[in-house]
Amino acid sequence: MAKILIAGCGDLGSGLAAELVINGHEVTGIRRTKAQFPDGVVGITGDLLDMNDERLPDVDMVFLIMTPNGRHEDAYRLAYFETAQVLIRRYHARDAQPKVFFVSSTSVYGQSQGEWIDEMTPAQPASVTAQILFDTEQSLAAAFSSVAVRCSGIYGPGRFRLLETVLSEKDWGANSWTNRIHRDDVVSALVLLAKGALAEKPLPEQVIVTDQTPVSMWEVKLWLATCLGANVTVNSGEGFVPTSGKRIQGQYLLSQGWQLKYPSYVAGYHELLREFNAL
Repeated sequence: MAKILIAGCGDLGSGLAAELVINGHEVTGIRRTKAQFPDGVVGITGDLLDMNDERLPDVDMVFLIMTPNGRHEDAYRLAYFETAQVLIRRYHARDAQPKVFFVSSTSVYGQSQGEWIDEMTPAQPASVTAQILFDTEQSLAAAFSSVAVRCSGIYGPGRFRLLETVLSEKDWGANSWTNRIHRDDVVSALVLLAKGALAEKPLPEQVIVTDQTPVSMWEVKLWLATCLGANVTVNSGEGFVPTSGKRIQGQYLLSQGWQLKYPSYVAGYHELLREFNAL
């Protein structure tokens, strides 16, 4: 049994926490607001940035899974980089340091001309928020044995933004490549990584979590519009083939036996549409 801290026990963190408890681990979860935690999880409610070291338990493993309060520089810096500094302050000087997993984003790959991206591709942050994510990865790697878990666009239960965008019938804008991953598949990937670390397997410094099926954004919206009975609102004179974005695939998890529950957006959005239509 391992002692595991989930710093950021929201939707994704709670899903991971529940699986780790089932696997027999002692799990502590931190979330900014609300006191609801999965059964068996020791819950701490509060802002990690305001916590002194005594409130953070001694652990064997840490998952940093934060969500910024906005999509701007200050929100990202507080949610990611500054929060990472709290963990470094608390655990860096320990004789037995925890293994640290940081849930990052494939946005650190700034390439945007249809390139194929994998775990061997160097990160090239092209925005200030992506740079903050990369800086956080680097900061944690300098202090711990850590893994940057770079997820493509996460969708799943309660995440209706794209559906609502299609229903709004706003112009779709220029076409681009998009890469997605279902929330449940992110959870299973994190569980697999935790098992690898506890078995003392060597882990790469970066792991990509994506459904391996990059697609045109127009294709996704066209399929959703058909399912939702919404109008197609393409006013761009460009062709259907995307001229921007990137196509992402990750090999490490597959090499470790990871199996996707939702290997494409079609499989994942069927369930999400049922949830959305039941509201």
